[in-house]
Amino acid sequence: MINLKVAPSELIRRDFQHLKETEELDTTDEIAELLFVQSLEGRAHNGAGAFQKSFYVNTTIDDIVHALKLDPNKVKSKRQALIDDIAGFVDDTIKGKPRPRLVNSRGEPFIGVPDLKEIEVNSLDVLRGIYIGGLRDDPGPRAAAEEKFDITIGYGKCYPINIDVMDKMNFDGELLAHREHAGSIEAFKRAGLIIAEGDLKKVAPEKIRYLYIRHKIGPGQSDDGALVAAGMIYNKSVALGVFLADAIDTLEKYVHLYKDQDDELGYYISKNCRDLNVSMDEVLEMTYLAAVPEELDDIMPDSSLRYFLSIDRQVGQCALQSHLNFIEKKPYFPMFISFNRTLSTEFYTYIRNKVNSLKNLQAVVTSDTVMKGLEMPVNSFLKSPAIVVKSGVPLKDALEKMKAAGAEFLVIQDESNAVQGVISLHDLLELMMKNGRQG
Repeated sequence: MINLKVAPSELIRRDFQHLKETEELDTTDEIAELLFVQSLEGRAHNGAGAFQKSFYVNTTIDDIVHALKLDPNKVKSKRQALIDDIAGFVDDTIKGKPRPRLVNSRGEPFIGVPDLKEIEVNSLDVLRGIYIGGLRDDPGPRAAAEEKFDITIGYGKCYPINIDVMDKMNFDGELLAHREHAGSIEAFKRAGLIIAEGDLKKVAPEKIRYLYIRHKIGPGQSDDGALVAAGMIYNKSVALGVFLADAIDTLEKYVHLYKDQDDELGYYISKNCRDLNVSMDEVLEMTYLAAVPEELDDIMPDSSLRYFLSIDRQVGQCALQSHLNFIEKKPYFPMFISFNRTLSTEFYTYIRNKVNSLKNLQAVVTSDTVMKGLEMPVNSFLKSPAIVVKSGVPLKDALEKMKAAGAEFLVIQDESNAVQGVISLHDLLELMMKNGRQG
């Protein structure tokens, strides 16, 4: 019987060839193919490309590998080797043998990315980034960040699934991934849908799939946001560690092991790296900064490993290179990033404002003097009057009105009296001085 929820082999082969011909990744051809087979899974689920808006929601990477007549064992081993390269770097750093470059024991750059062979890093900072990146994807820290920052974050994790039990329970990959199942995980384990680690050898390998089960519905996190925020708060090495954790999270979806290797590596680092000096509060902070606001869920970039490395041929640059240039305040070209095709300059403005808002708020609320001042009533701040002006009023006139009234704030309205913004006297003077210098 043909499973209509699994994409036909011919469509898979056609879409794979299309990706190879139209996309260039900043890595080797061999590694690009290892990433493309995973991209085809999402494209089949979403009816993209050659799948022509037909949604084959039970298509797995294993189906794609077989349709392309590749050896599953070789594909899994090659992907695991890329993870092992990163784990080896972690072990060497912990053992006091840091490496100044993100390369494996053969001198090859991680994930085949040429720039990683040239960029000098601080090994300990890279481990800090892997730790933060690995834990921020874990349901526990995400739930804690939700509570601490009063936001909504969707989350879940991958589990080894018995596809025979899945059929009997009338589930499919779509239902498991998009409905909320936090209260059903233990029931799924008892029913044998989720295969216990000790039972994996009792189930035929062809009956096991590593599928995502959503715990909680809500917007997720932006991997681009995590990388850039880490670079702004810490440095480039920490940002690259976050990137490597994300890479592991992608690669582990099709290997011989059924476990969260980025999460495990993060906890391994926390237990064995004495000089880590990263608190759980910092992990939660990064989880918050990477969280996608519900109103921006459709436009916020969240690059997969493929999209991080996909070269924009108009600018000759991939998103990873652009992000690192932004972090280091080097020139970068405006480009569209992620599957949402968000303009990089707009994204950088957003994440910069979010980081600055969080840091400014923390600086305020941790001051003992300010904390005492917070006891005064809100209306105490309104004793200095505000001046209301229309948006077309010249800056000079507005400033004169503020000085005459002793006002510290200017409220700007449009012709229908809708407030367009508020500016302080200090900021207004700064703006006028800036315009004067430019003139």
